[in-house]
Amino acid sequence: MALDLLKSVTGRTLVESHRGSVGHAPENSWTAIKTGRQLGADLIEIDVQMSQDLVPFLRHNYQLPDGRWCNKLQWNELENIAIDGESLPRLDDVLVWARETGSKLSLDIKTTFDAEGKLTQEVVKSLERTNSKDTVILLFVDHNELFHLKKAHPDIKTRALLRGRLFNYAEYLKSIGADCASLSYGMFRPVDIENLHSAGISVVLGDLWNLNTDLFNTLEIDIFTHDDPIEARKILKHQ
Repeated sequence: MALDLLKSVTGRTLVESHRGSVGHAPENSWTAIKTGRQLGADLIEIDVQMSQDLVPFLRHNYQLPDGRWCNKLQWNELENIAIDGESLPRLDDVLVWARETGSKLSLDIKTTFDAEGKLTQEVVKSLERTNSKDTVILLFVDHNELFHLKKAHPDIKTRALLRGRLFNYAEYLKSIGADCASLSYGMFRPVDIENLHSAGISVVLGDLWNLNTDLFNTLEIDIFTHDDPIEARKILKHQ
């Protein structure tokens, strides 16, 4: 069953907890992931990168606290490392947990220092092994990777991470196959959201620093991403 992301379908703005639930636990840790679910997040966003022997796992920073590069280490080394008292979760294990608990995941694919396409290929293999294609969205700052992933696997939901305001959002995002797009507060206009929705593309809002905004009342924001799902729901309630 495909993920419903548009507010016009779900009837409300969905809450996405950032890096598991970084407002409550070490980012991308098992504790953060499980806390995000316990706190009622509709989507749990996590960062995925890969070991030297092609094992996808969760971590945002490409280096360990001691300076070693994650992609230069074998998984049997990485799995025994604790950061802030937490081990590094393996993606396969997280996907199995999500399937068993009914959790929905947003996987931020950290492709920067790996061979082009390799991490994405391994993530797809993980999704196929765990029967998880319909429970995740794959997030890309690398839109070339997004485009080729969507061509090969049109059934996987994709999200384009944007760093500024684009000319003709809808046309561009449709051309690369994005199902949704992450917009930063202050980096769009209401007409951009209208155009995205007219193309069937959902809108994710992050980096909200002005808590007095009435955006959620005046615009159809489909997903609100925040470090803390409790605070996110408070913000939405007060709109």
